[in-house]
Amino acid sequence: MSTIVENRGNPDSARRLNRAEKSEATRNRLFTAAIGIVGEFGYAGTSVARITDRAGVAQGTFYNYFESRQDLLDQLLPSISVTLLAHVKEKVAEAEDSPVARERARIIAFFEFLEQTPHLFKILHEGEIQAPEGFRRHIALQTVSFERAMEHEFDQGHLPDIAREEIPAISQILLGARQWLSTRFCVRDGEIIQPPPEVIDTYMNLTIRGIFSGRPA
Repeated sequence: MSTIVENRGNPDSARRLNRAEKSEATRNRLFTAAIGIVGEFGYAGTSVARITDRAGVAQGTFYNYFESRQDLLDQLLPSISVTLLAHVKEKVAEAEDSPVARERARIIAFFEFLEQTPHLFKILHEGEIQAPEGFRRHIALQTVSFERAMEHEFDQGHLPDIAREEIPAISQILLGARQWLSTRFCVRDGEIIQPPPEVIDTYMNLTIRGIFSGRPA
């Protein structure tokens, strides 16, 4: 049976996947299966057997892509983190050209992604203990990206009351706020939801007063 990667009503657009594409597709299926299983059963309930069964591949195939169950789990959160950063970058690019609009876009994009990727909540909150290497890489990815964003605003003169050496601490404060706000306002009856609008408004009011120094929202 041939594998079709694209066919938009034109038979000429259908083609077989080459070996590298098949390999990448299998790897992606294993990742997707693992995300779903961790989201449902937690890290402790995630086994190679469950992952391969859901992905539809043999258990032996798993070890062509990952050294161990823990190896996959440690790669899981950083992989999602990269996708999250791409989503945030896209939303920031669509925002108005102002530091306040960009920060509002960043936090809204985070909550959007959390709702669209509900398993991230459990993967993230259990990750520090169950997949510490992956958790550290996730934190590093998010930290570097946010600090660069704040340094850009600083270089543009948008942080007049902030010293450059304060940026790392400020970045962690704002990133930490996302985690705690999501824990408090984004879980309802086991479902991941958007926070009430006033949560984002309050976050932005504090950010404007504390960082952007009186700039209009």
